Amino acid sequence: MSAMLRGEAASAPDGADRSTALSERRRPRFSLVEVPLFLRAMWFVGARFACPCCGWRLRAFVSGGASLRSLPRGFCPRCGAKARHRRLWLFLRQHTNLFSEPLRCLEVSPRYAFWRRLSGMDNLDYVAADLRDGRHVRLRMDLTAAPIRSESFDAAICVHVLEEIADDRAAMRELFRVLRPGGWALVSVPTRMDRDTYEDASIVDPKDRKRAFGERAHVRVYGRDLGARLASVGFDVRVDLATDVEPAIRDRFGLKDDENVFLCGKPA
Repeated sequence: MSAMLRGEAASAPDGADRSTALSERRRPRFSLVEVPLFLRAMWFVGARFACPCCGWRLRAFVSGGASLRSLPRGFCPRCGAKARHRRLWLFLRQHTNLFSEPLRCLEVSPRYAFWRRLSGMDNLDYVAADLRDGRHVRLRMDLTAAPIRSESFDAAICVHVLEEIADDRAAMRELFRVLRPGGWALVSVPTRMDRDTYEDASIVDPKDRKRAFGERAHVRVYGRDLGARLASVGFDVRVDLATDVEPAIRDRFGLKDDENVFLCGKPA
């Protein structure tokens, strides 16, 4: 993973908070993506399921890609939220101050379903960051060497990112560093809670990685020791197991039973 920065983030003065200028941009309120999403969603209007990320009520979730097969735990046809994002949105609503207090929030590798809501919330100064350029990216950065002044954010959201980073502890340390005391980071990755983390640095071919870790870009499969890894950089870690979610809630919102949430607090 390259630590090279280009564009606006790289051109900020030395010693400055290079995310400040970006966060002061006018927040986007509408995207042309909304039109096809709305039209697609109309085909799936119903009462059986609901998406907490966008509030759409639907008869089924759908598969990804061009084929719109109905699935009980697929994508939301309205906002594109996967089961993991619906699970995390419910958790954020119930267990954090993201929706109730003025916060500066960093999201690493933003998902459209989150961006479309969080970027327009009046209580948030929301900064979407990624290693690559993208429609919703306001700060281009490498999470292992974030161009952000220490203690700049109140909250951070990092969903399915760490499993693609070779030096994941460096990324964890950066998340801890950029948070203000008393702040929190929500971390979600593919996990196997019946075993410890499996990684092998000698596996570099994408095909071999897919066989070993489940995806071509993944470099590990996290296990029950993830909480200890996060705690090792200073976080107080709370683990919220997917299996603890009530079955009726899982069924209503199309949740899976393997999306565990790690809420990491920075001591005040």
